[in-house]
Amino acid sequence: MNFGIETQRSFVDTWECDENDHLNVQFYWQRFGDAARIFSHLANIEFQPWTDRHVRYHGELRASANIVVNSAGVSDKGLLVHRLVNGSNGELSATAVDRYENAVVPQDMRCCINEVPDEALPRSLPEEALSIINTAPLLERGTGLVSHRSVIAPAECDGDGNLLDRGHIARFSEAAAHLWHHCGMRRDFLQTRNLGSVAVEMKATRHAIAKSGMMVEVTSWLDSVGKKTFSFRHQVHDVESGSVLYCGAVVALLIDQKARKAVALPDDFIQV
Repeated sequence: MNFGIETQRSFVDTWECDENDHLNVQFYWQRFGDAARIFSHLANIEFQPWTDRHVRYHGELRASANIVVNSAGVSDKGLLVHRLVNGSNGELSATAVDRYENAVVPQDMRCCINEVPDEALPRSLPEEALSIINTAPLLERGTGLVSHRSVIAPAECDGDGNLLDRGHIARFSEAAAHLWHHCGMRRDFLQTRNLGSVAVEMKATRHAIAKSGMMVEVTSWLDSVGKKTFSFRHQVHDVESGSVLYCGAVVALLIDQKARKAVALPDDFIQV
């Protein structure tokens, strides 16, 4: 597919794969982060961090797979779209749409497309930015939980001490395991049934810049439950100030690890 300009080329290492034996979501976001920076240079525009990114996961990437990312600005909307494929066979693995505080408008039209492709449009998550909510009632009712606590390390940040894309989503990935356990999908439950829990769509909205040395806390809660998919939210707070740094929304499902196909959610899955 002829799409924008090539902005990233890499390889899936075994240590980047999770318990489902495929590339973990944080490393997709790392590639998109690299692609955005390289696009800015190649398109001769000033780099800026995204305020909002929407990602759809279309296909799995296993260890040793090649990765190629192409990126393009949407000429009349000021968005940046990334298309990540398996470089060995050209199959689409993920798409991302970045929104910025100041619109991205490349002067070179070879870097542009006219509209966001259907494959990158939101399916189950809102197009607008994720708003901050008061999570205290969720914690009091037990429908939400503190799912992650950590300190942002310098190795997770760029040269200015700002948290890189991978570090944002690594916290979602670790928080999700605690939320699934809270909802009855314990690791032993999944393993005995040869099931895996995977994200198919994800969105993050940045409300402040997360910096090296910050102590952060994630609150997570279920948002909706269907027959095969469920959605949940994350909200990341700076422990010291209490302010919200960024929010996330995820649509996930269970897969049969052998067939690599989605299965129905268990009957005793917690409802919201």
